[in-house]
Amino acid sequence: MRPSLLIAAAAALSPVTVLAQSPVPSPAAMAFEGITLGEPIAGLKPRLGDPLAVLTTPSAIIWRYLQHGGAVYVDVIVKNNVASSVTVLPRLPGVPYTDTRGASFGMSADQVREKLGVPSRVSTNADDGSVDLWYRSGEYAWIYELHADKLDFIQLIVSPPVAAAFASGPATAPSDGTTLDRAIWIRPSNILVNTVWIGAYLALNACGTNGHWRETGSQLKDDPATHQIAYTIVQARCTDGTAERDFYFDVHGTTNPSNSTNQIYVNPGQRPGSAASAPPAPAGSPPLIEQRRTTRRVLQRENPISTA
Repeated sequence: MRPSLLIAAAAALSPVTVLAQSPVPSPAAMAFEGITLGEPIAGLKPRLGDPLAVLTTPSAIIWRYLQHGGAVYVDVIVKNNVASSVTVLPRLPGVPYTDTRGASFGMSADQVREKLGVPSRVSTNADDGSVDLWYRSGEYAWIYELHADKLDFIQLIVSPPVAAAFASGPATAPSDGTTLDRAIWIRPSNILVNTVWIGAYLALNACGTNGHWRETGSQLKDDPATHQIAYTIVQARCTDGTAERDFYFDVHGTTNPSNSTNQIYVNPGQRPGSAASAPPAPAGSPPLIEQRRTTRRVLQRENPISTA
């Protein structure tokens, strides 16, 4: 796809004559990973906690969450403080993931077709040769993107006229972790996942010059009312050596591992004291290729040039 390719999504999802002459319909809401398109982003915090990172593009804001034991990123496109698109992509190579429609990461295009049927549209992205299989459902579309004939990117979008009709949500911002009152929420909180979540958070947030945060120490703090673990306080240093600070994480409701396989997915480069697994990105830019890729696809699908 090209940086001009989600007007094409608009044309692909809604006939121009209908959009020009008729009021926008109110289709049944659709959800992906428990996130309903059109719901206020503020409502996600009790369920998903704070995002790992927030990426701003010229036309959208992406809130990135960590789910499924640290296996996948869930990227929520935020416009007018509501969720307008949801994407799932692997955090690490080879991690397992199957969506509610039965498509799994690693499937070939033929296997996706066998599971989901004939796509309503097939397109090839000239930037990297990846192939998109589009499955339209009314005003919504599911996009299954394959690299080297392996599925590793799933996105749910809605036609721009319907997205434009979403009621704006209340203004909200993620907690910055500077104090207990502004502690970063990890939800659901899980003894094993919390460690992975914090490591990923520090690695994704830039600091200094070409740096990101790395943990140097941590301590737990109880809730004085319940006498149960409620906070993790992490001491961190910027990898360029210019800054140190504490991060406060809210881990109320911490439980034992609850995912069906009791598996978590750890990037060795995010462990305290380990070498970085990849060169850090310049300050202010997304540190990981996957995040840049999400941004590129968002821009492409908001400005499509054709429906072919």
